Amino acid sequence: MALTLSACLFDSEDTALSGWLRDQGLPDSYKVQTVTIEDLTPVSAEAFAGRTVFPAYDRTIFGTQAGLTHDLVLDIAFRDSAFIDSLSKSDSAAAFVTLFVLNPFYSAKYFPADSLPYKETLNLKVEWKLDVGKGKPKAFVDSIKDISDSAWRESLMEWEADNSADTTYELSIDAKDSLVKIPMPSALVEDLKKSGSATHLQLRLSAPESKRAYRIYGTGTGLPPFMRVKTFSDTTYKNFVAFRMSEVVTYNDTCDGCLLLHGGVLDSIVVEYPVDKVLEALSDFYGDAFPFDEGDGNDVRQAVVLAQITFPRDDSEGINELGLPIQVVVGTFIDSLGTEVRKMEEYRLNRKMIVESGHPNIVFFDGDSLSLQVTYGMRDVINQAKSGRNLKMMVRLGYPTLQAMDSAYVDYAFKDSTTGKTDTSYVFFSHFDYARYDFGTSFSKPATLKLWLATKRGGEE
Repeated sequence: MALTLSACLFDSEDTALSGWLRDQGLPDSYKVQTVTIEDLTPVSAEAFAGRTVFPAYDRTIFGTQAGLTHDLVLDIAFRDSAFIDSLSKSDSAAAFVTLFVLNPFYSAKYFPADSLPYKETLNLKVEWKLDVGKGKPKAFVDSIKDISDSAWRESLMEWEADNSADTTYELSIDAKDSLVKIPMPSALVEDLKKSGSATHLQLRLSAPESKRAYRIYGTGTGLPPFMRVKTFSDTTYKNFVAFRMSEVVTYNDTCDGCLLLHGGVLDSIVVEYPVDKVLEALSDFYGDAFPFDEGDGNDVRQAVVLAQITFPRDDSEGINELGLPIQVVVGTFIDSLGTEVRKMEEYRLNRKMIVESGHPNIVFFDGDSLSLQVTYGMRDVINQAKSGRNLKMMVRLGYPTLQAMDSAYVDYAFKDSTTGKTDTSYVFFSHFDYARYDFGTSFSKPATLKLWLATKRGGEE
């Protein structure tokens, strides 16, 4: 006799669950049952810093936010012997760098409306490398631009400046389309005077004491950063546009053993849970031996339809700029032909619960728990329990969540009942919050794992 489905998975339609069962080679009449395992304590939890150099093609960030300092490095190459000659003969000259603030970010309705204007005295460190062209000026400039972006970014990881100077700048951002015009130190101008007919300038701007970080346009937009230079005798400035730029990140709040994640920089925490309690619970539930020890040991007596692990959560030590909940992204590690690989988890929606209390996989929100789905990893661990592997998962901070209690998880179109026009509901903000979150509470206390299982055992079909 065929067993019917004991319940829909969360509130998924029967057809969706039946389709999943068929995809796994299971009759769609198989029963899905649940097992809960409490008091799981990790055997290890380790935080890993993310990337430290990022391309700044369409947008980037400059300043200090939530324990990270974001420097900008501009790459400028040009040939203009007449201008450099005029500059070298001038007793007085000035230079500044122009940055355009990122209008879509500061004008978004999700950006705190009362935040602008921003005003602060910016203590700025300016560092530079200056290479003077040898041979034909055009060939020299072309050779600089022929260096791949990835190779250039890699070189920034071992930055050693030729010269540097500190300066103070009264920064003021009054509106969403403001300009930031940062004066350059006179020592840089003096070095430019000696650069000759072809020049390669790498310019690094750092503000480690700034009150916040500022979002600006990158080099691949219509508003790229550039440097302007003017001699005393000239009536106009000469513009030198950066043909590429990178963001270089410095971590200011690292500590041994801390479980910190920063948003926007691909930080991660890898946590490993022992599976002995899980296998014991399955043995009690099914009355079978775990791990399976016959043949190749690949256990296909059941399939994990869904696995969800729930931790305690404490937002009190976190920092976020925008005041929005932030999704937690999770991946689990599975065996692939004898090699451990990470697979990002898909998120199955519990729609009824979401509209009542919000998505369970977000921080900076009401409640004191965090629930993450670890289906791929848990399925693999149970099916190959003979290998002795534990459940290993990775977490990161994702995008800010705009609709924390909307059961959709993608942007969707809808018709406005008032205007009759079609509008879009955005589920996530398209800009990272460069937040900081301490997961020490979550991964130092026992967790609860819940499994939804479809069974292949004889006598149940």
